[in-house]
Amino acid sequence: MDPITLTTVATQVVAILTPYLTKAGEEFASKFGDAAFEQCKRLYDAVRARFIKEAPKDGGNAAQALDALAKDPDMASAVQTKLVRILQEDPDFAETINVILHSDPIQRITVGADAKVEKTHISNELGQGTQTIEGGDRATFSDISMNIGPKREQGR
Repeated sequence: MDPITLTTVATQVVAILTPYLTKAGEEFASKFGDAAFEQCKRLYDAVRARFIKEAPKDGGNAAQALDALAKDPDMASAVQTKLVRILQEDPDFAETINVILHSDPIQRITVGADAKVEKTHISNELGQGTQTIEGGDRATFSDISMNIGPKREQGR
């Protein structure tokens, strides 16, 4: 991505994360919806994990700036500056952020080897998104339902 696009992406990320971090999770979910909350959580988790990886280089400054953003929205510019640099240096991370910013809700169950999954229901009332169940070797699944769409369309 070119520098202008990276700056735009970083600006979007900070604009999304600031209300997510500065409001209690429940209040955010009630105001913006569960799907938006989950997308913000995915975005935050990805950014936080990548900022933590910067600790050997920056002494933990990136992660500290992100943590500080939760209490002080004025930290947004520091987070954005760090994020632009990391996006420039790490194209795989930039692609991850791009996917999160432009994807529909994802609901996923992933289990390891020999797992047994029974009587599980995944529901997404938004009407768009992806639902997957993945199992390791010898994993078994039974009585699984996966539905996308309003409740009336899901047969409930």
